[in-house]
Amino acid sequence: MPRRVMKMRVEDVAIQAANRTTEAGAVTGFVGWLASVNWIGWAGVLIALGGLLANLYYQRRRDRRERTEHEARMRVIEQRCE
Repeated sequence: MPRRVMKMRVEDVAIQAANRTTEAGAVTGFVGWLASVNWIGWAGVLIALGGLLANLYYQRRRDRRERTEHEARMRVIEQRCE
């Protein structure tokens, strides 16, 4: 069976890390809320917000890159049709 080699880009790794950070912050905030320890809850909320902002940043970069690649592919296809 052939093995597919997946190339990971820096943005993809950063998006995964931001997702995990958001999840960890949410869990930390929930545990802090359950334990009624305010600083743990606030720390969790801040960590989750930081992860969310990083995720939004890298998702936007990936979207821009994929749009540029799509436009380049479409130009090549249009040139072949002419």
